[in-house]
Amino acid sequence: MTKEKLNAFFITEEQLGERKINVLRLAFLAVFLLNEFSNYYVLKVVAGWLHERAVATMLAWLAYAAGAWYFVNKRRLYDRPVKYISAAADALFLTLTIVLVEGNNGPLVPVYYILIVGCALRYSYRAILAAAGFSALGYAAVWYTSFGNPRLTPIPAYSAIIHLLIMVMMGAFAAYAVKKMRDLVLKFAENLLRREQAEGALSRYVSHQVARKILDTPDGAASMGEGRRTHAAILFSDIRGFTPLSEGMDPAELVKLLNAYFTRMVDVVFRYDGTLDKFVGDALIVVFNDPFEQPDAERRAVACAAAMQAEIAVFNKGQAAAGKNTLGVGIGVHCGPVVAGNVGSEYRMDYTVMGDTVNFASRLQGKAPAGAVFVSEAVRAKTAAEYEYKDLGGMDFKGYAGQAQVFQLSGAAAGPASV
Repeated sequence: MTKEKLNAFFITEEQLGERKINVLRLAFLAVFLLNEFSNYYVLKVVAGWLHERAVATMLAWLAYAAGAWYFVNKRRLYDRPVKYISAAADALFLTLTIVLVEGNNGPLVPVYYILIVGCALRYSYRAILAAAGFSALGYAAVWYTSFGNPRLTPIPAYSAIIHLLIMVMMGAFAAYAVKKMRDLVLKFAENLLRREQAEGALSRYVSHQVARKILDTPDGAASMGEGRRTHAAILFSDIRGFTPLSEGMDPAELVKLLNAYFTRMVDVVFRYDGTLDKFVGDALIVVFNDPFEQPDAERRAVACAAAMQAEIAVFNKGQAAAGKNTLGVGIGVHCGPVVAGNVGSEYRMDYTVMGDTVNFASRLQGKAPAGAVFVSEAVRAKTAAEYEYKDLGGMDFKGYAGQAQVFQLSGAAAGPASV
């Protein structure tokens, strides 16, 4: 979340707060006018000249309140200076009401405090401090007008000073609370941004779902960094005949073809929550059960391999229809113990898996012709209940003594069972 977005967020919250204050102001004035008419016409406890002043002052305040409601609530017109103008206007009208109607002995003086606290709805500590300042100035005016008026008893200095101090302190405390709230929002936004960045970085290795799981796990992020021995299912895929294909293509077209191919393949890998180890030329290495535990790692790997072949078939149809090059991909899947972690220097680290399991998966992929998925005996044994395989018998592999049993996934290009 950028500073511009945060700024827009707070402007929106300030505007929403101003709308609430506009509604509350109208409700307060309506109640005050109702009370005034009741006192004059029903209870008959208010003098005529005082009633006229009260009504005139309230109607002026009400006119301002209606205008503020119309422009901010109805027309959605708002800019940040509005909150200061609004706070000043409320303090001014309240001061006029007290001076012209109450003198200084009425019950409206505490409304200054309501103006200060209510300003917190604007989510601006500066506006609260401004409201406290306007309220203090207003009450100072009330104090000043109490002198020289034969109808009024002057406000004692100690009483006035206490009121002023309380207003200033209330404004300071309320402003501090709102500022802390804004700081917490900013801190939360910064943490959210860091999390999004971390998730974006992790998403180069794993799907967004797995990235979120890693970040939600207390030691999840660390689990990718330290070297560890674990069990994993390894998937290798490689384009058949890529070297002669690349030699006969325009470099720009070749890159475009590879990008289109890898985009589709990575989408499939992430669909099955596979961890993208790396691209090696035209080859793709995918890990299951690391860095996050997946009890059904072998099933996911086989399902992913079948989905990749199905996706390649769809891709090739589009390529052929457009008169462009098609691709044939062989895939090998093996499972077993591996060493996993980030490997490199202090300047550059890459997540990877190492060990005999990885080497054999690579050799297995090298035997698979275009369109085929070859799996080891270990993978077949864990997925035989869900997938059908053709026994290809024993095969020799470079660097391995004796033969290893190999199986071909039946109907790979037809699509996998769901994971």
